[in-house]
Amino acid sequence: MRNPLENYVGFHLVRTANLGLKILNEGYGDLGIRHVDAAIMLVIGANPGITQSSIGRMLRIQRSNMVPIITRLSDRGWIERKAGRGKMIGIFLSEAGVEILPRIRAVSEQAEVHLREPIGEQAYDRLLETLCRIS
Repeated sequence: MRNPLENYVGFHLVRTANLGLKILNEGYGDLGIRHVDAAIMLVIGANPGITQSSIGRMLRIQRSNMVPIITRLSDRGWIERKAGRGKMIGIFLSEAGVEILPRIRAVSEQAEVHLREPIGEQAYDRLLETLCRIS
């Protein structure tokens, strides 16, 4: 039987994305978070004081979708909002957020290992470079 989608990059991207999300969500399951929560925690950890709108732009998350995610992370006690310059509100990891971040990072890195192993380091690096150009 012939798969008519075999020669479509988009088909393989979706399959690979689904595999990556499955690996991540299984890893994050113990933490009770979703991959988007983890992504936002990693961004805040790397950019203390970042604004909610900057996170949304960086991760391409619509403003209306950012509100419940930030609220969820705040309700868990993992992030804090602090007044910044002018009307800006910066977002920082709380003490609990700083504590949980290494576990989130470890799951994220383990998922990347899982995706890298079948193709090797060089192919992985080329794939990442190509995907960054596309997205």
